[in-house]
Amino acid sequence: MENKLELNRRPAQKEDTEFAKQAHHRAYHDVVVKQFGEWNEEAQDKFFESAWKGSGHEILSANGKPCGYFSMDESEDLITLHELVLLPEFQGQGIGSKILSEVIEMVKSKNIPARLQVLKHNKAVELYRRLGFKQIGETETHFEMEYNPLESEK
Repeated sequence: MENKLELNRRPAQKEDTEFAKQAHHRAYHDVVVKQFGEWNEEAQDKFFESAWKGSGHEILSANGKPCGYFSMDESEDLITLHELVLLPEFQGQGIGSKILSEVIEMVKSKNIPARLQVLKHNKAVELYRRLGFKQIGETETHFEMEYNPLESEK
C-alpha cells in the first residue's frame, strides 16, 4: 500500500510560536549535543527567538498534522533558506525533499541561486548534497551551501 504524503504550508501565526519552539528544540537537540557536547535550553531558546523574529515562517503539515516550519527570503538575485525544521518523527519521509524541490524549481525558473547554512553535524547536509547543493564556504560551526541553476545546467 502506497503511503501518500499530503504536504501543506501556511503562514505562521503568533499562536504557532510555542509549537515552533518545541519543534526547533526537538529537531536540533541531538545535532547540538553531537556537535557541541551539550544542550543549553536557555541558549537554544535565544537562538530560536532570534530566528523566529527574523523572517516570515510557514507552518508545515503532513497529512493534516503539524510537522515543522520553514523560512526563506527572496531577493532579485538570491533566495536564502533560513530554516527547514522538522519534528524528528517526520524526518526521512520526503518532506524536506519536497520543500527543497519546490525551492529548486523556483530558483531554476528565476535563474538565481539558493543559499543556506547548516550545522556541520546535521544529517540534512547529505540531503542538500543529494539535491545538488554544493559547499561554497564554511564557518567554525556551519557549512555554507548553494544551489546554483547556472552551474547545474553545465
